[in-house]
Amino acid sequence: MKIYTRKGDGGRTKLFGGLDVPKHDARVAAYGTLDELNASLGLALAFDPQATLGMENLRAVQEDLFVLGSRLAAARPEREIERGTIPALSEERIAELEAWIDCLDAELAPLDAFVLPGGCAAGAQLHVARTVCRGAEREAASLVEGDPALSVAVIPYINRLSDLLFTLARAVNQRAGRPEDRWLPQRERERPSTSATDRDTSES
Repeated sequence: MKIYTRKGDGGRTKLFGGLDVPKHDARVAAYGTLDELNASLGLALAFDPQATLGMENLRAVQEDLFVLGSRLAAARPEREIERGTIPALSEERIAELEAWIDCLDAELAPLDAFVLPGGCAAGAQLHVARTVCRGAEREAASLVEGDPALSVAVIPYINRLSDLLFTLARAVNQRAGRPEDRWLPQRERERPSTSATDRDTSES
């Protein structure tokens, strides 16, 4: 089979079920962003080839994203799921993401400021993936009015995933020995710091 078909040269594509839509259709944009997110996670994993940072469960997330993508790419998804043409995402996966977040959060210091994206290569890439995930969430949310079932599993999963990627980025940077850079409001940055000498004098 050739990788190219020339069928999309006119700027149109077909959803599962045969519905012909323009390539800028909101549904195409949504599953395209999920594909971008999946590739972004692949790069994050490439920065941790020995699985030393505890990211190996992201492989399962990548598989979930294919499930979500097929759901968004179907013209009549519920019928396709019933027929077995595309798989359904179990709502249990959302609970599993939440459990992973809670486990990671237990080893991190409480947040007291915004975190500037960065750190080690894997941590920085997870922050990039988080922003792509938020974009996918916005695009999927734009489809809810015409497809209310998206609010049952698809959008909640993407929402938890963005939280997971943020928390995982923090954990990965901590395990790599890269302290977080915090963003502080201008008034706090301009506030003079109290030196150790000043503190000793004031407390004597």
